[in-house]
Amino acid sequence: MASKKGTVTGASLEKSNRGKKGGLTGSRRVTGEKVEVTPEIPETLAVLPTSDPEVATADFNARANLAEKLQQAGQVVAPVVGAVGQVVGTVVTKVNTSVQSALNHNPSSLTDGTVDTAGILALADANIDSSIPELESGEAIKRNIIIARQRNYVGVAINNTKLKQDLATLDLEQQKLIGLLIDGKTAGITNEKKAVQYQRAVVGRDTELSKLELDSELLTQQRIRTEGTQNQTELIREQEELKVEMLREQVEKQKYEIQNVQYEKEKIKQEAVAKFAAGF
Repeated sequence: MASKKGTVTGASLEKSNRGKKGGLTGSRRVTGEKVEVTPEIPETLAVLPTSDPEVATADFNARANLAEKLQQAGQVVAPVVGAVGQVVGTVVTKVNTSVQSALNHNPSSLTDGTVDTAGILALADANIDSSIPELESGEAIKRNIIIARQRNYVGVAINNTKLKQDLATLDLEQQKLIGLLIDGKTAGITNEKKAVQYQRAVVGRDTELSKLELDSELLTQQRIRTEGTQNQTELIREQEELKVEMLREQVEKQKYEIQNVQYEKEKIKQEAVAKFAAGF
């Protein structure tokens, strides 16, 4: 027996689908039919203007890789969507069964089963809003493809900008690293200068200690000389006294010599006088 379908929507009108949400529209999640999703892959993707063969080759390879990934995504999504439709259909069936059971037990609690078609249609609006512009499906698809390509361009530009930001950050961090390395080298040189200053301080200290030892020895020698000089003082005094005594004796001797000379002079004088007197 052929199944009954709606004249407008083509939905199944079998009793098994009546009363189910989406039963009038032939929703696949209700009928349990598998939904195959095939991603629409543009035949030609937007090509960025460039004269570099390497860039063009890389762009072509990237677009081919993107198309392959979209096909793989379609192969993965289709079974998932079909499985989701089956699960939803099962849940709806269970809900409808529960509602039908409630109606059978207490019909007046919810509804008497009569559909108020007039009331529903009274609220329905089939008028077309002419203020909304129309767009053919082909043109809509074309524009969506253009928008997708433009999104690709904007996305690449954004990623390129982020890459440049990352490069700027990398350069900044490298400059910081260089600065830290320079600071480390500077600190090392400063420490070496401090070490040299320390060694100079040690040498200066040892020099002063040597001078102190020299001064101590000179002081000892000077004390010895002083003591010797002190011991010579009495002898020098005695020597000087002897010199004075000798000088005194020499003076006395000279006096005696003078007196002797005077005596000899007087003797000669007297002899001369005597001879003179004898001659007359």
